[in-house]
Amino acid sequence: MANKLLCCEILRTEIEQLLKEKTVEIQYLEAGLHADLKKLEHAIKTGLENMGNNNDVLLGFGTMCHPEMELLAANYGKNTLQAKNCIEMLLGDKLKELDAQSRTFYITSGWLENWRKIFIEQLKWDSIDARQNFGFYDRILLLDTGLIPLEDEQILEFFEYTQVPIEIIPIELDNLKKLLFANLD
Repeated sequence: MANKLLCCEILRTEIEQLLKEKTVEIQYLEAGLHADLKKLEHAIKTGLENMGNNNDVLLGFGTMCHPEMELLAANYGKNTLQAKNCIEMLLGDKLKELDAQSRTFYITSGWLENWRKIFIEQLKWDSIDARQNFGFYDRILLLDTGLIPLEDEQILEFFEYTQVPIEIIPIELDNLKKLLFANLD
């Protein structure tokens, strides 16, 4: 079992809520690094080296955050959470049900706080790029854990950027808790 966690900051609030009673050393990497796979790989390797070479570090990334995430973890002798991405970490099996309803892009409140950094600064998408990339989707589901207040202005700004209707659905942290507690002391 691990007592250290190296993960993306996108779920920082949720992770800290769940682990507040546990003694876990957590190092967060910048949100949106998956937009540049070389930067993400370098940041993960550097983070792992900074946390020590023993087996007590859990990689809190989805297996799809980097195409070689599982290989990278294996090369360092580390475990990863058994989910494809942060959305699956939160939703678990409910993701398939929601996917069956329509073409959906998912965000968390952490994504909402960081969308400019991810889409504009890192991916370099202007409003036309955003409309072309988000135009495939029927809706954007904002997963609300209730831990971060959702500001109407933030939601409206993201809607104006994507031009896709945004629906808010409340969710629990049960699946993320199950994933974390299965791997951490």
